[in-house]
Amino acid sequence: MPRFDHESGLAEGPFITGSNALLAAIVHGAQHAIIGLDLGGIVLSWNDAAARLYGHSASEMIGRSFSRILPHHLRRDQEALLSRLREGQQPDRQETTHLAASGAEIPVSAAFSAVRDPGGVIVAAALIVAERPMHRSSRGDEWSYLLAAPSPVARNILVVEDEPLVGLGLAAMLENAGFDVIGPAGDVPTAMALLDRHECALALLDINLGDGETSAPLAGRLKEDDIPFFVMSGYLADVQPPIFSGAPSFSKPVRARSLVAAVQEVLG
Repeated sequence: MPRFDHESGLAEGPFITGSNALLAAIVHGAQHAIIGLDLGGIVLSWNDAAARLYGHSASEMIGRSFSRILPHHLRRDQEALLSRLREGQQPDRQETTHLAASGAEIPVSAAFSAVRDPGGVIVAAALIVAERPMHRSSRGDEWSYLLAAPSPVARNILVVEDEPLVGLGLAAMLENAGFDVIGPAGDVPTAMALLDRHECALALLDINLGDGETSAPLAGRLKEDDIPFFVMSGYLADVQPPIFSGAPSFSKPVRARSLVAAVQEVLG
């Protein structure tokens, strides 16, 4: 069983090292549930928001199968999603149902992302979960959970970041501020596919996506489509590829308050 760190709410391994303490803090304090899984579906991390949503504490879930919070008829679907991640594919965000500790069903929106080691090998999965709003049914006084109406396009933000936990942290920052996140995507093909399927009002681009790949092709497409984008990078502005010239730039680690303020200024 993974060793559990009670202070951070994370299991030691790919989700907690001395070098990612900031990411651990982002995950721990996020508004939405952020859950780390190994490739067999065993829980490696369980933040405070996950404990509030499901009613299980971190100590109750770390080292246990994620299937504990899935209705029986959905367990094969989640296994299939993990299989796709192991093969390097990026599953779409899922509108599905999970189970609380009480046994009650919780309609949620859930997005998986692969976690890679420094060599690019997929070693774990990260999952960000948001509860879908509850609305009164049109039939009598019965209450039912229904998928909320899609947010206006003006709130959709594409996040492109090759470090999964950084991407999830950025998504949490934006979703906490009331925006909808497309992704996070860790490479250009995945991001291009997301742009093909979703309307986008603004994008956050990490310049260097690893293995010599940059997000320059995405910047080119966004400029052609007249979609604004921000740049997140460790590079100085004067050494960035020319396609990023003039785009607002944020140094890593990105400060939540500065990022949200800039997004709100552009999108309102």
